[in-house]
Parts: sequence; C-alpha cells; structure tokens
Amino acid sequence: MTTLLPSSTFAQAGLPDGFEALRRTLAQIHQWNVSSEAVYLGAGEDLQLLHRRIGAVRDCIRRSTEVVTSPEADRVESLLGTAATSAASLEELAIERSSVLRTLADGVSTAAAGSTAVALVFRLLDYVVLVARTHVEGMTQARDVLVPFTQHVHELVGSGQSVARALDERVRLLAGHIGESRAIDARVGAKAMLGEPSLAFQFRTLGRSLAQERDAVATTRAEAHRSFSAIRDAVGGLVMGLQFHDIARQRLEHTLGNLERLFLIAETGQLSHDGAPLEGTARNLALRRIVELEIAQIESLTTLYETKMGDLHGNLEIIAGEIAASDRLLGQLFSDDSDGAGQSAIAVLEREAGKVRARFSRDEVDRQHLDHSLRECVEAAGPLIEMTDELAALEHTLRLAGFNAAVRAAHVDSGDETIGYIAREIREQASLAKAQADLVREGIEVAVSATRELEGAILPKIGSAEGEIASQFAEATGILQRIDAECLDTLREASVNARGLGAKVEAITALMTPHVEGCGLMRQTIAILRQLLAGLPDEAMSAEEGLRLYGLLAAQYTMAEERAIFEASFRAMGLTVLPSAVVNAAPPPPADDVDDFLF
Repeated sequence: MTTLLPSSTFAQAGLPDGFEALRRTLAQIHQWNVSSEAVYLGAGEDLQLLHRRIGAVRDCIRRSTEVVTSPEADRVESLLGTAATSAASLEELAIERSSVLRTLADGVSTAAAGSTAVALVFRLLDYVVLVARTHVEGMTQARDVLVPFTQHVHELVGSGQSVARALDERVRLLAGHIGESRAIDARVGAKAMLGEPSLAFQFRTLGRSLAQERDAVATTRAEAHRSFSAIRDAVGGLVMGLQFHDIARQRLEHTLGNLERLFLIAETGQLSHDGAPLEGTARNLALRRIVELEIAQIESLTTLYETKMGDLHGNLEIIAGEIAASDRLLGQLFSDDSDGAGQSAIAVLEREAGKVRARFSRDEVDRQHLDHSLRECVEAAGPLIEMTDELAALEHTLRLAGFNAAVRAAHVDSGDETIGYIAREIREQASLAKAQADLVREGIEVAVSATRELEGAILPKIGSAEGEIASQFAEATGILQRIDAECLDTLREASVNARGLGAKVEAITALMTPHVEGCGLMRQTIAILRQLLAGLPDEAMSAEEGLRLYGLLAAQYTMAEERAIFEASFRAMGLTVLPSAVVNAAPPPPADDVDDFLF
C-alpha cells in the first residue's frame, strides 16, 4: 500500500507547485485504484452468476435438443412410417371391400330378381294344380289314380312355395345388410371426398413434420453451440480483462511508490531514507530519470487500460448479442402459454398427432358398424346355396310329375286333353322355375363368393391392418408425449434461467466504467510530470549513478510488462550492461480457464 507524504512536508521543503499538484493527483489515483478494486470484484461476482446461468440455459437447450434427436425419436419416425404403410394397405383393402360390396350387391340383385320370378312360377303352378284337382275330382275314370297324383303335385308345389318364400326373404335380408354396409362404406368414402386427408397421408405428414422438426432442432443445436461458444470466448475475454485490472492495479501501486521517491529526492536529495544524498545536477538527473520512467509506465498503463477495457466492453456486447440470439433460439423451442405453463415446439407436433388419434377413434365407430354389417352379410348368404339346391330338386321332381301326368292322361279314354294340358303346364312351369332358380343360383354364387372373399381375406386383413395402426400409433404418440414432457421440463428451466440475463449484462457493463476516471487521472499525472520534466536538466547520468538508481528501483518492477519498460528506460540512459533481472520477476499471467478462474 502506498503511503503519501503529508502536505506539510512539501511546504517545509519548499517544493515547486508542480510537485504539490502531483501530490494531489497521486492521492486521487491512489483512492481510485483502491475503490476500483471493489468495483471489479463486484463485477467478477456478477460475472460468476451470469456464467452459471448461461451455462444452465446452454445445458437445458442441449438436453432438449438431444431428446428430440434421440433413438426414441428415431423410433417414432419408424412407427409413423410403418403406420403410414399399414394405412395405405388399409386404404387399398377398403377399395377392394367397396368393389366386393358392389359385386355382392350385383349378385344379390340378380338373385332377388330370380327369387321373385321363382315365387311367381310357383304361384302359377299352384293355380294349375288347383285346376287339375278340380278336373280330376269330376272324372269317372282313373279318378282313384289321378287324385293321389294331383295331391302329390300339390304338396310339391307347396314345398316349392315355402322354399321360394324363404329364399326371397333370405335374399331380401342379405340385400338389406348389403345396403347398410354400402351406405356405411359410402359415408366413409364421402368424408374422404369432402377433403379430409387419408390416414396414410396424415401419418406421412406427421412423419415429415417430425423429420423437419428434428432437422430444425439439429440446426438450432448447431446455432446454440456456435452462440454459446462465442459467449464462452467472450466470458474468457472478460476474465482476462479482470485479470488485467488486478495486474494493472499492482503496477499502478508500484508506480505510485516510485513517484513518492520524487518527493524524497526533491526534499532531501536521497534515493532512499538511509542513502547518501545526491547533490546538484545529480539530484536533478535522478529526478528526470524517474519522471521519464514513470511517464513511460503510466502511458503504458493508460494505453493498456483503454485497450483492455475496450476489449472488455466489446466482449460484453458480444455476450449481450449472443444472449439475444439464445433467446431467439429458446423461443423456437419453447413458448409461454397464457397460463405461464409454456409449451415446447414438439408440443405442436404432439397436438397434430392427437388430432389424428381422435380421427382414428372417431372412425372406429364406422369401422365397427361396417364390420358388424359385413358379418351379417356373410351369415345371411350361407343358406342360399342349399335353398337353390332344394329348388333344383323340386324342379326335377315336378318335371317327372309332369311326364307322369301326361302318361296317365294318355290312358284315360284314349287321352284326356285337360290332363295333357295340365301336364304340359307343370313341365313348362317347372322348366321356368329351373331357369329362374339357375338365375338365383348364379347371383347367389356370386354373392357367396364375394362374402367368402370378405370373410376369408379382406376382413381379416383389414382387422390386422387396423390393429397394427392402432398399436403403432399408440406407441408413437406415447413416445411423443414423453419427449414433449421432457422437453417442456428442461426448456421451462432454461426459460427461468434466461430471464433477465440481458439486464444482468447491462448491469455488468454499467459497472465496467471506472477506467474512464482512472485514465483521466493518469493523463493528468502525465501532463504534470511532463511539466516537471521540462524544468529538469537533460544531461547524461554517470554509469555509477545510473546503476545505483537502477538497483534502488529494480525490486519494485517485478511484472513482465513493467520490467520491460524499466529495462528499456535505463538502456536509453546509455547503460548497456545491466545487472541480471530480479529473480522474483513474475511471469505473464496464464490464460486461465474460465471456470478455474471464476469458481
């Protein structure tokens, strides 16, 4: 610590006015040097907090971007891609189902037309049999033979009518189920026609959105790395600035101590309190050399202060700019809700997934209704082939009965025309029933083939595809929800730590202004010293006197920068051979690691 001589001493010594002005200025510099140390220590503490909070924001952004680019997120992309493939397959199966339903409807329509015609044929046969029974009951010959015959034919026709009615009812039931199925199928298709995107498209869109978000996050991560690297370097520059101030403060203390020797020499002629006094020119030469040396030291300090403090403010500007950039990056990843809870960027994607999930659940009702209706179609079509087989058997029996009737008519009074007519009608209507039954069979076979295709291939594949989609999408959305929750937690933490960082930098910047006052005082000191220098003789100092002065002052200059100026100043006096450098001269300060220095 420098101790200034009391002003009364100066007065008693009768020192020139320049020395008194120098004394006052040195006292101000000393006061500034002490007070600025506390200011810069406070700035260092604020810098520690700033560094810690910036590090927390950096780590949170890193963690949030890592989770979006993690293998779990890869799994989501894979699941969405598989779900899209399953959905595309489901769409193709739905097209096949619609096509089969059309085929089924066409077959049932054909069968319905045939079953109606069959029913009409058996009504006509019923009328023919009624006429035959009436006629036979009025006959005198062969009555006992023909009555049982007509009764048998009546029973056959009755059976045919029963089968025809059952067939017609079954065909109508099947047609009803098909109509319901086609209506549901058309309703589902109408939704797509109204502009609602397909599930496959929505899954692919989600997959693309996730990929884009992950690419954006990768870009954000790279930008964050660049930004925080710049902040790290700038904080390192700040640390070096604070290190410089500590070193410069010590240098300034050394300079103040050496300038105190001016007062001792001017008053007593002594370079030290226990040294012999210098006389005349030697005293003035010693004063001049010390003044020249300290002018060089103070000029060096002033330049360094302005340069280093300018660098310090430049680094603070870099930090302020990068903090603003990190705020923008954070805003891309996280936004505040009205309730303050906040949301991550991935939440937008999760909401879109929720819409697809809701759409899939909504369509589940239609899928269940359609599946139930198609199962009923399959069930209703089952007995139809057996019914057409019964009709074929009845037709064959009726044709035989018709031939039998014709044979019997030929033996009744050389042939009964009425019985012959009835026999022909029975045969003709039986053939017509056969033709219509074949039409029914044709339609039923088409319908049964279609229902078997539905039951054996399409419906199981649709069920499998729907199950796969439900499973894949449930897993994908579950992972997305976990990613969103994790991102939200880390980004909320980042948001809390990022709040007010800009203001903190402004506060630190406001603290970093003492050098302005200090540099002004140092320039004022240089001006006073130059005035003093102008009044001192400019003569060469003897080697003996120079070495004595060198030895007296050398121990004060232990730092590399001031030592270099010190050596150069004495060489300028013509002392080419100087004693060895002070053994305890301090090396330049190392470029300390930021965390080592601050923490």
